[in-house]
Parts: sequence; structure tokens; C-alpha cells
Amino acid sequence: MGINYASQDSRLSQLLIDYYVSKAKGGSGLITVEAASVAPFGKAVVNQLALWSDEHIAACKNLVDECHKYGAKVFARLHYEDRDTNPFCTRIPPIVSAPIAGRKYGESPELTTEEVYELIQAFVDAARRCWDAGVDAIEVHATQNDWAGKFLSPLINKRIDEFGGNLENRMRLLLLIIQGIKQIDQAYPIIVRTGDVSVIEIRAIAKRLEMAGVNAILVSAKLGYLAYLANKLKKSTNIPVMIKFLLIPLADTLNLMSQRISFRLARRI
Repeated sequence: MGINYASQDSRLSQLLIDYYVSKAKGGSGLITVEAASVAPFGKAVVNQLALWSDEHIAACKNLVDECHKYGAKVFARLHYEDRDTNPFCTRIPPIVSAPIAGRKYGESPELTTEEVYELIQAFVDAARRCWDAGVDAIEVHATQNDWAGKFLSPLINKRIDEFGGNLENRMRLLLLIIQGIKQIDQAYPIIVRTGDVSVIEIRAIAKRLEMAGVNAILVSAKLGYLAYLANKLKKSTNIPVMIKFLLIPLADTLNLMSQRISFRLARRI
């Protein structure tokens, strides 16, 4: 998710820029910059990167331009932490998609419908800043640990407005974010990272994401479920399906590779 190298006010530090540029110098063709919060009250760690203000555009452009010099494409990952937002980082009590017992930091109020629409716009505004900075593509976080992913989950999302209930309603938030990004530039590539939902629902989700113009799906799930889930997705959609996992024993790696799924490896630094 992140390496905590941003400044305490969530700006791109020179240390963080140098970190990613070193990857480009080393020959990486595609660099996904760590999760950037779209709102100051959605940070997970103290030094999390941010894209909630136009003041972040210049440093972001600097990073992109430096990586482009070495032939690397740059993706930005848009993120809002939701129920695990750390109030010690934000100094603001977290406001969440739906109240859930057992949160790390106690109970928090549910987002109003109006606040949901405001956060959707925050994602779109962050994507526009990326476009202004020359970022090559957007990754929208919608896993079980993130805001958009919480809305997809019938176990978590118990809302009674237009964002809760059946799958179509639970997908509404994610589809509105995608729609807003496409209004910036219809050709702007979008990857959605999702996972840990039922096979039946994720196949339906994949089809709707493809119809909405998403260019690829990145599956994030527990290893034993990962290849199975991704393989089911490959049969449900015509867009690329990627998987993300830590470097694991050779036998497991070869087994995943045998699934004929596009994938990328992530090493824990």
C-alpha cells in the first residue's frame, strides 16, 4: 500500500520521488505509485501520500516526468481507508461507509448520502489532478479493506439508500467514480483493484466494469483463492485480469503461472 516516505502533510517528498525514479532507472516498465488518499480524513498512515489538493499536482508531475525519462509508465492508486482510517494520523474522527463492530478505533458515524457523493467527487478530482500531472493511468482501490470495496460487500454494506441493498446499488459508487474519471478523458486508462467477494458477484462486477470502460481488473485476495478467482474472471470478461501477490515458494509461483493469467509480483520491502 505504501512505504510511508511522504511528508507529514502528505506531500511527495524528494525521498519518495527518488525511490520511484530509482525503479524506473532500474528498468521497470510500469510503476504503480503507492496509495494516495483522496481526502485528508481518509489516511491510513501518518506519511501517506495525498492527491486531495491542486497543490499536489506539481510534485506529482515532477515524479512522472522523471520516470518517463527512463521509459517507465506511471499509474496512480486512488484510495480512501474508510473504517480503518487512523484518527491519530488525520486528527479527525473517521466517518465510514457503514458502522461495524470491532473497528480498530471504535465506532464511527456512517457517511450520509450527501457525503458519499462528495467523496465520489473527491476520487474524480484526484484523477483529474493525475491527468493534469501526466500520470499514464488510474488504479481505483476497491478491495475488502477500502472504501469502495466496503460498498460492494453485502456483509458490510447495510445502507438503506441508493448505495445499499442489491448488487446494482452496491456497485453504484464504484461506477460513478469510473464515470467521472471517463468524463475527464474517455481514453484515460482505468484499472480497478478488487477481490474477496463471491465468485457469482465478482463475475457480474467484472462484466459491469468492462461495460463502464475499465481497462483491466487487478485481483487482490488470499493466495488459496487468488488463482481460482482470477481464472473465473478471465472467463467473464474480455479485459485483462491481473493478480498481485508476494513472492512465494517456487512451486506455488509455478502453479499460479500455469493459470495463464497476467500477473505482477510485489516484493515486501
